[in-house]
Amino acid sequence: MMPGLQPALTTLVSLALLSAAASAQSRPGNGCPLIVPASQAELQPLRIRPSQVAGKNGRGCLSPADAIYGPDGCPQRLCGGNAGVIQLPPPLP
Repeated sequence: MMPGLQPALTTLVSLALLSAAASAQSRPGNGCPLIVPASQAELQPLRIRPSQVAGKNGRGCLSPADAIYGPDGCPQRLCGGNAGVIQLPPPLP
């Protein structure tokens, strides 16, 4: 190996490993980008089949933690706010 090439090669390998680690954090096991903070990855909505997207999005949100889905079946954004929250009637006297 040529002198001076080893440090450059080590740096490139380190950068590649860091990039892979960052990518793994932004894409959980289902291959979708995280739409929640990495520290809350367990709250990431599940991926659905692309054939289910139109029906799911058409029915709206079930809760603020539900998501709007893209054509690939990945969640694109959380519904948030009061989405899917049903106002209950006041208690009877």
